[in-house]
Amino acid sequence: MSHALVILCGGKSTRIGTDKALLPFGDCCLIEYLVRKFQPDFPKIYLSVQQKNDYAHLNLPVTTIGDIYGNAGPLSGIFSALSMISEERAFFISVDTPFVEPALGLYLLSQPQEHPIWAIERANDQLETLSAVYSKSCIPQVGKAMLFHQYSFNRLHEKCNAGYIPEDELAKVCPVPLNEQFFNINTRTHYYHALKLLSERGELFDEDSNLELPATGNIISFIPVVSLVGDSIIDKKTFCIQLLEALKKDGIKAAIFDSEKDFSNITNVDLILTCDLEDEDCFKIELLSSELNETPLHPLSGLVAIASDFGYKCEEVPCFDFRKPKSLLGFLKTLIRDYSH
Repeated sequence: MSHALVILCGGKSTRIGTDKALLPFGDCCLIEYLVRKFQPDFPKIYLSVQQKNDYAHLNLPVTTIGDIYGNAGPLSGIFSALSMISEERAFFISVDTPFVEPALGLYLLSQPQEHPIWAIERANDQLETLSAVYSKSCIPQVGKAMLFHQYSFNRLHEKCNAGYIPEDELAKVCPVPLNEQFFNINTRTHYYHALKLLSERGELFDEDSNLELPATGNIISFIPVVSLVGDSIIDKKTFCIQLLEALKKDGIKAAIFDSEKDFSNITNVDLILTCDLEDEDCFKIELLSSELNETPLHPLSGLVAIASDFGYKCEEVPCFDFRKPKSLLGFLKTLIRDYSH
């Protein structure tokens, strides 16, 4: 029997601000990652999309199915897919759940066809209604739900007499915890956490790559974070604002954030500036004042630069005049360029 997979890609991705399917994931994009992952066990893969030509530029070995009903959520994707696939039933997943295992889909597809829907019942009585097996016999009920704008999956499952596999039964099928398998990428924070999980699996980069995963604390960040550090009396915030204005005039998008903020939500700038963030993974520039301290409080090995008001010099790191914020522009532009590569 040919096992069919349908990847639902028709969402608007409003919370994350960009098309989830095209987010970088490992050495490819998210949708390609899923296709590669499932292809050995699912010879037929369909993409449920808003428009027929979505993702055609990726040249994936898949068949695309456009939504019959637009802007109607994942239920529309299920209805369109069931109406167009040649198989009697298929395993459905959302493109934003990259850690669902093929073994889970195969197990659900192995269940008897007495139930037109097979899904998973979690230990807390929660039902996984989207990542499930749906059969063509569901089409009348799904179509009726679409007609009356009844988009509740729980209601649909009840109408279709769905069958459920208890969570504890799946432990022998697949060792990956369900909490991880059903982790959804809905926001930038979720995306960075997914990359962290991918890194822990050793899949973030090619095996031959020597790249290390950049991070700010425990949050993965692909935007460099520069923290101004030094004596607590030094007015670092004023210098931060002056530096921001200089960067802006030079066409560089930067933003100032409190050191307690979650930087994982920042996506539309080239550089993040903050003060007194001691995280070892950020870039630290120490400010020196002749009236307070003429030698760095931080080890030079932990600094990328020093800015002073008295012409401090050393051979280990570049030094600048913090009375002239423009003097740091060339250094920061190089840092941004090197970080992005």
